[in-house]
Amino acid sequence: MAKIRKRKVDHLNRFARLFFTLSILSLLFSGIFVNIHTTSLTMKIQNMNNQINDLRADNQKLNVEIASLENKDRIYMIAQDAGLNQNQDNIISIQGGY
Repeated sequence: MAKIRKRKVDHLNRFARLFFTLSILSLLFSGIFVNIHTTSLTMKIQNMNNQINDLRADNQKLNVEIASLENKDRIYMIAQDAGLNQNQDNIISIQGGY
């Protein structure tokens, strides 16, 4: 009977080694996968931050252009070049935001 017990222990020992080996391999592969996924997400975040910075720079340029286009002196010069003259009785100034 001792031989039967020895075989059962041997099979259990092999199973434990196999299970331990598979556990270690799955841990390594999952670590590699998580690392690759983290790197991919970091690259996406950097690309999005670059796009945000580019859009902010474009917005600043557009705000400067808007400010120069809505300058009163510029509008008066364009009207004068078009042959229009200012009649102070017809001028209405409206103050306000967008």
